[in-house]
Amino acid sequence: MWSARRLRQPDLLAELKLPDVINIRDLSDEVSRRTGRTVVLEAREQAPSVCGACAVTESAVHVFYDPRTSPLHQDHIIAHEFSHLLLGHHESRPVSALAPTFITSVDPATVQMMLGRTKYDEDEERDTELLASLLQRRIIDRWLRSDESSGDEVQDRVTHTLLRRREARS
Repeated sequence: MWSARRLRQPDLLAELKLPDVINIRDLSDEVSRRTGRTVVLEAREQAPSVCGACAVTESAVHVFYDPRTSPLHQDHIIAHEFSHLLLGHHESRPVSALAPTFITSVDPATVQMMLGRTKYDEDEERDTELLASLLQRRIIDRWLRSDESSGDEVQDRVTHTLLRRREARS
């Protein structure tokens, strides 16, 4: 597992050797390869105090995110759950008490581990959130330099307007 001190080193993303993508969802295949399990992204309404969760079975990783939130927030939730997996938090975690709340499409008996944001100590959660933010920043920076759409027309216009203003100040 990565330590908090190690996470703060600037070359973390380079060391993880992740493929360049312009959407966090495009990292599904890489996370699948690294965990040895199929990644299944599932839009599922969450309890008010929970944004996302991740359930690991023998053959799959189910990443749950709330569809009622903005696409940008959904992507950050996915980045957060992917970060838990990339940091190896799934390797030694038991099934969370949250499991029955989320898992309606997965047989609870097959769940080996359930990641819920309320079930981590502060250092692990801080490390996970830091990596998720680094991933999202890298993705957004790459997307800003491309001509590709994020899929959200309003977000595209606002982002490119702000980018033009930032570039004008430089």
